[in-house]
Order: sequence, then C-alpha cells, then structure tokens
Amino acid sequence: MTDWRKACESSLRTFTEADANRFWRISHPGDQGARPIFDYRFEHTLAVVKIARWLAPLVGADLEVVECAAWLHDCRKPFRGPAGEERAQAKDTHAQDASAAVPEILAGTDFPAAKIPAVRQAIERHVGLKLTRRLEPLEAACLWDADKLSKIGAASLVHFGGIAGAFGPISTGGILQHGRDWMHRARMIASCMNTAPARAEAERRVAFLAAHYEQLGREWADPMEPSPT
Repeated sequence: MTDWRKACESSLRTFTEADANRFWRISHPGDQGARPIFDYRFEHTLAVVKIARWLAPLVGADLEVVECAAWLHDCRKPFRGPAGEERAQAKDTHAQDASAAVPEILAGTDFPAAKIPAVRQAIERHVGLKLTRRLEPLEAACLWDADKLSKIGAASLVHFGGIAGAFGPISTGGILQHGRDWMHRARMIASCMNTAPARAEAERRVAFLAAHYEQLGREWADPMEPSPT
C-alpha cells in the first residue's frame, strides 16, 4: 500500500504546481526553464503541516487525522490573483471541494479508512480568520489553529514577500503600511486560538511581528527615529 503522507504530498504538489503556473501566467511550463517564481499554496501548506505535527501531540489530538487534514485542507483552493482576475468574486467552496477529494487521494494508501470522516470534518471547519466559540472536535480545532498560526509568523513574511509583486508595484513604505494594517487582524487571529499551546505561540508570533514592523518603521522614518530606550 502507498504511504499516505507521500500520496497527500504528491497530490498537493500536482495541484499547486499547476495553479502556480496559472497564477504566474506560465502557459508552457518547462519551456526554456519557465517555472513559477513562488508556489505559495504549497509553502503555506507545508507550514501548516509542520505546526500540526507540533500541536496535535501537545493537546492529545489524533496526529494522523490532524496531519492528514493539514496536508489536504487547501488541496483544491486556487490562489487568487490580482483584483479583477477570474474567480476573484466567486464563492469560496474550497473547504468542501478539498473534503470531497479526500477519499480519492487516500484510496489505496495505508491511511486508516475509519479516520477519513474525521479528516473531512476538520477540513470543512478550518475556514475563516475569526471564531466566536471554540471548535469541536479537537482535531478540527487543531487544524484551525495550525492554519492560522501559519499566517502570523516569520514564515508568513516570506510567503507574503514571495507573491507581493504579482499584485502590483511594491515598495518598502507600501510593505510597511500593509504590515501595520495586518497587525489588527493578527491580534484578532491570536485571540481566537482554540488550544492553549497555540494561543501562547500566537502571542509570541504577534509580538515578533509587532517588533518587526516597529523596527522597519523606525528605519524608514525620515529622519530615522531613535531606538527605544
């Protein structure tokens, strides 16, 4: 039987590579070395998987369920391009679409069939940046936390930098303003974490982002502001 992790990664790569070619408008992949500048969806997913592997054991969640859901949570989510591009106003059904793909992706693998419904349930509940109550079951809560933690850490700065230029001209000042605007959402995300370890990690990450943008703002001030004492 096929290793389920390899099957998940292979299926995800097939989807995200094709989608990255579309996003970067590469019509003939491989010709003269043409390749996407950055495969955002795969990099984001890999970050979520790494967080899921850390978080699930800490809170007693089923690691297989959480990790599998992490690999596949966005496996049918096209990356939206600049404003006005196709699908920009389309209804977002990526969680349902990903859930529906799970049985086919895991068919013939060594993933326990009895756990597939739990994987699908977690995927279907991971959407949104804000919660009004804690998610259940625990595996769904872990996936949500892992997905959102990936959006507020140091890696998120790399991910944003990798695709920022596709949306229009970029500048240091523009990135600084975007970061300052994002901090409000980052704090909101941190306040919605389901699990205690994720909440503590979110607080650390938000503190890092705040310090990063504070330092960037100090460097970009004219004249440069003095360092805090």
